[in-house]
Amino acid sequence: MDLVKVDVTSKVKGKYENGHMNLYVDDARIGQVTETEAGLQHIMSAGYIFEEDKVYRYEQTDPNQVTSYVDSCEEGWC
Repeated sequence: MDLVKVDVTSKVKGKYENGHMNLYVDDARIGQVTETEAGLQHIMSAGYIFEEDKVYRYEQTDPNQVTSYVDSCEEGWC
């Protein structure tokens, strides 16, 4: 299965806890930002990436995803 990169930046919330910023999407912790001598360090959980000031989640594409709930729509009733 292929993976797609989905921008979830607008869903990310930060909570300052124990000297660093934890990142959350909903209630799931997705990463951590800490300040080092070299600058900010982003440590992301598996499936997430910080890139160009945005947070992305990798999701699997579903080849069986439903695009229509009816078949043979040629009769015009759907």
